[in-house]
Parts: sequence; C-alpha cells; structure tokens
Amino acid sequence: MAHATVELINPGSQSDASPHQPAKRDRLSLADFRDLIANMPVSHQAFTSKRSTWTSHLTGGGIAGAALRTIFGESDEVTLSRNDLRHLAANDDLAQFVMATIIWGYPRGMRGNNVASLIRDFDALISLLAGVCGKPVGDWGSHYAQLASISGVGLSTYTKFLTFLSVAVHGHTALILDDRIIRVAQSGIFQELAPLHELKNAARSYPRYLECMHRFAGDLMVSAERLEFFLFEFGLNLKSPRFATMR
Repeated sequence: MAHATVELINPGSQSDASPHQPAKRDRLSLADFRDLIANMPVSHQAFTSKRSTWTSHLTGGGIAGAALRTIFGESDEVTLSRNDLRHLAANDDLAQFVMATIIWGYPRGMRGNNVASLIRDFDALISLLAGVCGKPVGDWGSHYAQLASISGVGLSTYTKFLTFLSVAVHGHTALILDDRIIRVAQSGIFQELAPLHELKNAARSYPRYLECMHRFAGDLMVSAERLEFFLFEFGLNLKSPRFATMR
C-alpha cells in the first residue's frame, strides 16, 4: 500500500480561516482541562472486536494466523486494552503483539486488503519492529523509509506499534499519530497546538509532533500519552462558549 501524504495545514490569518475554525480569541486552552487530562484512564482504553471480522485470516497459515487464533482462543470476541498491548510487547514473540495491536486499532477490520497485505509482508514487519525494541530511533527519515516495502502499514498503524513498544524517536517516547489527531491539530480549537498547524507532511514531521506533544505535556505536568488520549477522545467534540452559536 502506498503511504498517503497527510498535511497539517497552516490555518493562516483570521481572515483566511475557514468558517468552522475558531478565531484566536475563541480557542480553548489545554490548561483549562489539565485535571481531566491528568486523570485520563489511558492504560484502560479498550476496544472489542468480533471473531467473525477476522475469519478469513484466522484460518490462514503462517505466524500471523496462528497469532490470531491464540488471541481469540475459543471466544467469539476479544477485548484488548492499551495495557494488554504493552504486556504483549514485552514478549519475545512479537507476532501476537502485532496482530493484537491491529485488532485494537481496527476492531471492525482494516480497509481494503490491508490485513492481507500486512500478513504477506509479516516477516519483514516483525524484523523491522524487532530492530527497534529497546533501542532509540535516531534517524526517523531513514527508519520510516524502510516501511515503504511493507504493504498495509501506514503512519497511523506504525506509530501504534512504536507507542506500545515504548520506542524513543529523536529522544521522545513514541505517541500515536492518526487521522483523528491530525484533524484536531487542523481544527485550531486549542491555542497550545498552534505550533502543530505549521507542520507539513505528517510522516516526515513525526519527530516534531513528538517534541511538541511532550513539551505541552511537560508544561501541564501530565504524561504525553494521556494528552494524546485526551485529544483523541475530546479534541473534535469541544467548543468554546465564545465561539459563534451556529457555527
């Protein structure tokens, strides 16, 4: 699968802003939600997936199919949390970790043939992840370029793997960067996220995203992962009371 380029667009001046983007005076402050962010139950965030969603892959051979069968056992559904994924990440066998992360991230299944493509390149993906377990990524561009030969895995999926493996990228522990987080940054709703508006090409700018998120979290004295979880859960569902009523 070709990796789509996703841009975080500069909102421009107030007069250039879209009708759905709040003016600077109408933006919210993360500081106002500090207590909520600090108490986000991040390790407990869980999703439930049905066995029927993965039937065609459960019956397949290879280590990916075997991993799926182990995860589901005899159950018709499975519920996986971030905490479960971190426990699996600590095992030497990364196959269960990878497939469990896919289930957690895409409980209704991945789009198109992404799962089949990922399974086809499964050995290469496992090898790439094994190479960063317990080791920092100092050159993100070179590292991410290796993903080009692995089908079915884009930035959103790969940053999930790195997050639960607790990999440091350019000195900052990995965080998930998916389309929802990107949309929050584009919305302009939080004044502290202004530095992220200027990022172009999310994959190339991932280290900058991490640097900003860890800095924001440090200013709030909360964990960066709790901040990421807060933005995922609430970032698109909050509105300043000063923002025009019918917008």
